[in-house]
Amino acid sequence: MKSSISILLLISACFCCTSCGPTLEEGSDARIRVTPPQQVTFSRVTVGNSHALPVVITSVGKDNLNVKKIEWQGSSAVGLSTLGEAFPRTLTPLGSFPVSVQFTPTETVPSPNGVIKIYSNDSDNPVYEIKVVAQQLAPVIHVVPSSEERLIFGQTDLNTIATKRVVVTNVGDLPLQIDNIDLNASKDFSYTLENASGMPVALAANSDQSLVVNVAFEPSNTGKQTGSLVFSSNDPVHPLYELPIVANSDTPCLQILPTILEFSPAQSVGTKKTQTVQLKSCSDVPLVVSNIMKTGGADVFAHELKNGETELKNGESAELNVTFAPTAEGNYQAEYVVLNNDPLQPNAVVKVMGTASSNQCPTASIQARLSSASTWSKTLDVAPLDTIVFDGSHSSDKESNTLKYYWSIQKAPKDSTSSIASTGDKASLFLDLAGNYEVCLSVEDTEGMMSCNTDCVTIKATPRETIHIQLVWHTPADKTSGDNDGTDLDLHFMTMPDGKWGDTGVAELNNGTDVYFKNQAPVWPVENQGNEYPSLDIDDKDGDGPENINLDHPAPCRWYAIGVHYFNDRAFGPSNATVRGYISGKHVFEKANISLKQQGVFKQVAWLFWDGEQGRFYETDTAYDKDKDWINLTPTIPDSVIKLAQQSSPKCF
Repeated sequence: MKSSISILLLISACFCCTSCGPTLEEGSDARIRVTPPQQVTFSRVTVGNSHALPVVITSVGKDNLNVKKIEWQGSSAVGLSTLGEAFPRTLTPLGSFPVSVQFTPTETVPSPNGVIKIYSNDSDNPVYEIKVVAQQLAPVIHVVPSSEERLIFGQTDLNTIATKRVVVTNVGDLPLQIDNIDLNASKDFSYTLENASGMPVALAANSDQSLVVNVAFEPSNTGKQTGSLVFSSNDPVHPLYELPIVANSDTPCLQILPTILEFSPAQSVGTKKTQTVQLKSCSDVPLVVSNIMKTGGADVFAHELKNGETELKNGESAELNVTFAPTAEGNYQAEYVVLNNDPLQPNAVVKVMGTASSNQCPTASIQARLSSASTWSKTLDVAPLDTIVFDGSHSSDKESNTLKYYWSIQKAPKDSTSSIASTGDKASLFLDLAGNYEVCLSVEDTEGMMSCNTDCVTIKATPRETIHIQLVWHTPADKTSGDNDGTDLDLHFMTMPDGKWGDTGVAELNNGTDVYFKNQAPVWPVENQGNEYPSLDIDDKDGDGPENINLDHPAPCRWYAIGVHYFNDRAFGPSNATVRGYISGKHVFEKANISLKQQGVFKQVAWLFWDGEQGRFYETDTAYDKDKDWINLTPTIPDSVIKLAQQSSPKCF
């Protein structure tokens, strides 16, 4: 009887299923895919700046996806925007559209926390939610002098006032609020605020803002006095930052960096590694480190003191070099007592820790080549704008065939913004500037053991062309480099004496006299000399640079002019440029800190004269505030500059 009832129920369920609506095979399958799927994560965005990231909505079912609406629930620092038709919006299978998520933190609303809600006809996810977060540092108080250095007043005569400055800044990503300052000391001490009227004081994130506290000491007796200045703030790590005060004590001061020395990760048995502890003088009275004593710990630690038993002036350091050479597996600890003449810590302690493993450390091995070449090497002589590829596949480990690869740029030319692109044991680097590079590789095995060595290759990027002009720049308000959101400066290189700034010439003749982004590779006819072929080889539009203009085989006895234009500030404000000149691969000219205070400013930086063998730069600083003042202008070479060229190259005159 029960089995008959079960069969009837099963048959009824089948009929119910077929009558409830279309099945998946009949095409009723609206499905949503969101990229990223769970969370939009902003990197560090400081107050006053803005950054946008995309969220892509895709239809991945067999049926059309109907996106009814998209809304944001959370902080007012986040906004959503979409292009195209209004909602509801229908997507055919595999169709997609982006949503721009913009995060603009403010002093009052610094956090992006909240969710994006996407309403659609996906039966499994009718309301799809994505979190929005930011990887921001909390407020971080930075005090100079630090608590380790202390605020030290030397011996001060009666009826005399000595004053010391304490500077407080915020090195975090969110605003720092200093609620109170307590002076825990005798009535001989007092303080005033140099640049604030009272508490609380707010300091913006990563800015030039500071709070200056002037601490005064007027001793009523000649005895030693101590105290402290305590800052109460919203720094979650140091809500009460205490700055010790020492006065009427001509005493030395010792600062130890670091106070805990850790050999990490684990080190292979039978290997050695040395690390250094700085023993720094932080007083105007000389510091003397007289001896180092080890208390406890095994014989696996050895040490050496450099610059000990000598008087160290303020800012100078002795070095405690500690070597860890384990002979067996285990965790090891030791303490070193630093004997010195700082009366507050005459027996300062440095703790040392290390872990030894029988696992043998792997060996890193790196080689490199020009992307267009086939020969691998440890040293390369190439040119700017070349791409170098690296191979770390020859790295090895006696106990495992699986390694993790850690690539790093240990040396690069000043102002270089190039970064390594890597996938496992392969990597590449675009050489954005002329100069010397060093790229290194470390590897890690499956047990977390790092390689005993760090292997490196050296790269020298030398311009191949006779004349190589380089532009880089820095915009103080643009705190994030390489995020495709920055200022746009343009390098200009013009033929003289008939050239005109901004001249692109006749398109059919390709004869514009000013090389820049609108005229990147003109042809310059030179009477009885053939043609010159200058070129803009890289045009950077989003901050920092570089931009490079090159000219090979210039005709002899020729003048050129070099300028910089602030094309677009993208609301980041003033920028500072640097122009460098190379002749036959040698760096012979540099003008730094060229101030461009606003969008539209044009500055001529230099004249260049090529006599057929040598190129000489003559610095100038002619500025124009508006485009109409310099576009189509032919500048005049000053007589004083011509006279200098005549003296150095009389054959041309």
